[in-house]
Amino acid sequence: MNCEKFTRNQSGNILVHCDRSDQNRTYKNQKIDHSKTHLNYNLAPKHKDMTDYEFMKNRCEELKILKRKDINWLVSWVITIPADYEGNQEMFFKESYNFMENRYGKENVISAYVHLDETSPHMHFCFVPVIFDTKKQENKVNAKKCIDKIELKQIHPQMQEYLENKLQIKVNILNGATAEGNKTVEQLKNKEKVKQKAISELVKNPTEEIKKAVIEKIPKEEKEAIIENEIEIVKEDLKKDPQFIQLCQNKAMAETEELKELETEIENLKGKKDYIKESIAELEIQHKKQRKELAEEFEKEKQRNNARILQMQNTTIEQEKEKPSFWNKIADKIFNFKIVATVSFVMYQLSNRVPAERILKNVKQFRKNYDKYVDNPELVKRELAKMEYMEIGLEKIENSEQKDLIKEKSRDDYDLEI
Repeated sequence: MNCEKFTRNQSGNILVHCDRSDQNRTYKNQKIDHSKTHLNYNLAPKHKDMTDYEFMKNRCEELKILKRKDINWLVSWVITIPADYEGNQEMFFKESYNFMENRYGKENVISAYVHLDETSPHMHFCFVPVIFDTKKQENKVNAKKCIDKIELKQIHPQMQEYLENKLQIKVNILNGATAEGNKTVEQLKNKEKVKQKAISELVKNPTEEIKKAVIEKIPKEEKEAIIENEIEIVKEDLKKDPQFIQLCQNKAMAETEELKELETEIENLKGKKDYIKESIAELEIQHKKQRKELAEEFEKEKQRNNARILQMQNTTIEQEKEKPSFWNKIADKIFNFKIVATVSFVMYQLSNRVPAERILKNVKQFRKNYDKYVDNPELVKRELAKMEYMEIGLEKIENSEQKDLIKEKSRDDYDLEI
């Protein structure tokens, strides 16, 4: 059995290798017999409307995962059938899959392709490494803790015991033996001696040269555990080192002083904030007072102007009333205009399909406004000024009407010619 971990960017390659989806791909293993690729099969459940990569991505996004490029999203166990295995091959891989699925969770399984097109039949069991964080009470992706040194030690004997109970036959699952054929007991003992010697040298004298030389002798899946062990030893040594302790104390004191300065600065900023708030409040009070005074002055001036206008209107009306014939003509003309305007307004409302009840209400308001403007010529002037400002003055309206008349006349002339 062999275990490998892959980041998100690396996962695509291993998944394509497993499912053989890219027929034009050049694989590192040149011993693949493509004429037998059709014999490969997947023991994992199919993902509905998703590729294996999409399933992995969705599963990781459902869980707590660090946003770093070096975080491993996928773990692959390569389980090779032992060279001396005499039982049913299909049952071996099926029970191996069941063991792995129960161990790492069905919901985390990406794929489990059995390859029969290479030198030795084997299965790639790919899954998302999920652990339960007891402190935060949540599931999260963490390959380092999911496949730690304890897991690497326990999984081989536990899987061997499981398979032998299920298959009722001897199954030799030994670390490294399945990849290159089963090794003898003597070979395994020698390899273990080399590993123990390497670990001892690394712990006693962890120089860069020894690290490089020693790590090359150790199986890939155990390197990480050894390096972690070295880090823990260095940490323990540092805890006893007076210079390191003093360095940490100095750093802590410097950070404390910096924190105090920041707290003082925050207090100063709070004081400035309170001062600005008070200033704004005072300005708002002054502004309200000024607005009130201006509003009162404006209202007084408005009343004085209205009184002058009313006086001028009354004077003009009284003067005109002294000429009965002229006044009667003006009154009749205004009345006739009101009737024509009312009829025009009602017909316009009808053409727009306004309900009769609504038209009656609208026409009342229209006639009321009409009387208001007739009785107050000064108001008409102000409204005309507003219309001019909005670029819809009387002159523009009349010009538009004139253009419409010209268009209608030219259309009539054209009809006559035809």
